Amino acid sequence: MHNTNFSDMTFTVFDTETTGMSPVKGARLVEIAAVKVKPGLTVDLQDTFSSLINPKTDIPYQAYAIHGINTRMVADKPEAYQVLPQFLEFTGDSIAAAHNAGFDCAFVAHHLEEKGIPFGLNCVIDTVKLSRAAEKGLKSYSLDNLIHHFDMKIPLPDTYRHRALFDAAHTALLLCICLKKLANENICTPAQLFMRHRQTFHIFR
Repeated sequence: MHNTNFSDMTFTVFDTETTGMSPVKGARLVEIAAVKVKPGLTVDLQDTFSSLINPKTDIPYQAYAIHGINTRMVADKPEAYQVLPQFLEFTGDSIAAAHNAGFDCAFVAHHLEEKGIPFGLNCVIDTVKLSRAAEKGLKSYSLDNLIHHFDMKIPLPDTYRHRALFDAAHTALLLCICLKKLANENICTPAQLFMRHRQTFHIFR
């Protein structure tokens, strides 16, 4: 797999929404979603995973103001330990990617560890670092700014902004854009990307 061309690979690009910034300080997942990128670096909006999650605590207004998910919306939803194994099954043996991967992975790993469930992902491509490698010199590498910079248009309602599926879909398109740009620099495989831009991989030890 290390020497497989990115255009021949399948990726699972995911995003999470939470009650706060740190699982160590008690913040919980309230949503996770993922989108598949198929060989040919094609975003497949027909192959997705999305689930609200009951955090078993009230969602603070500061978090609701960002993602629009309130406590009532998740009251009858499954808990993280029920949803995350389904997410890992959806991911399978594909390459995972996320924007600011350390943040999302910290929440996923924390919830799984609570129940003694293995995380199952050895490394995740961080599209923040990937976009810095592929498109140098931007003032901001936030997903909002990159959506604007690359004029991304994905057929999902604007009301989904900052919901996990919307962000996962746009991160998937960002992944494709960046990998195509890096291919012009003869960076076409995970091994070549690791050799030139090791920081793009969020590695679990």
